[in-house]
Amino acid sequence: MSAYTAEQINAAMTAPVEMVTGPRTAKLIAKARIAAPIAAAEAAKERKHRIAAEKREEREQRKLDRIAKKAQKADKANKRKTKVVKPMTVVANAAAKAAKTRRKSLVAKKKVAAAQKKAHNAFKKELKTTRRNLMIGWKEQARSQKEVDRAVALIFKSDEKRKKKAAKAAKAAKKLAKEEAAAAKKAAKVATPKRAKLTDEQKLLNKAKRAYETEKNRRAKWEREFQAKFNGMVSIQYQPWSEEPELEDGFVC
Repeated sequence: MSAYTAEQINAAMTAPVEMVTGPRTAKLIAKARIAAPIAAAEAAKERKHRIAAEKREEREQRKLDRIAKKAQKADKANKRKTKVVKPMTVVANAAAKAAKTRRKSLVAKKKVAAAQKKAHNAFKKELKTTRRNLMIGWKEQARSQKEVDRAVALIFKSDEKRKKKAAKAAKAAKKLAKEEAAAAKKAAKVATPKRAKLTDEQKLLNKAKRAYETEKNRRAKWEREFQAKFNGMVSIQYQPWSEEPELEDGFVC
């Protein structure tokens, strides 16, 4: 709620409530699904009734044709010179007229049914051809897309291999340059001469020199402390080191 301002909260609280008046979409879909088989059953029932009515009309037509033929035969057998209209002739003419009308109606219905069947067959054939062409087009498109994907993958793979090879070559060149630089530095470095091996006398002399320096430092420290304590009453002078130092104060190397 912290993301909304007070005006937005008040507007949301005072907004009018919209009432749903029509049916939900799911209900409409369910109604359509329920009505589909019912409509199909009704159509099948209507077709059955229509076929039965057509058969019944054909039977009635055949019956009227037989009556008309019988009336025509009776009229020919009982033909007279007088022009008196017999009741049988009127019935035969009416039956013939009704039969002709029914025959025309049946012929027209058959023509319409044949035309509809022909159109339906043509539509099915066209639909089959269209579906076949679409399937061929989809297969060709999928094949071409697959080839394009394979080519792109090959390009990326070759590019990656080329980059790896270049990185490996750069690494090898860097390593070689580093080795060459190290070798050049090593070659340019001045060789340090080897220290000569000391003899026993030289070792003893060095040891005496170190002992002399240590003792001199110890005495200098003692002198500083003594002068600090007694205000510089005594001052001791020391001679520098020589190869053959003089022995003083009983100091023995």
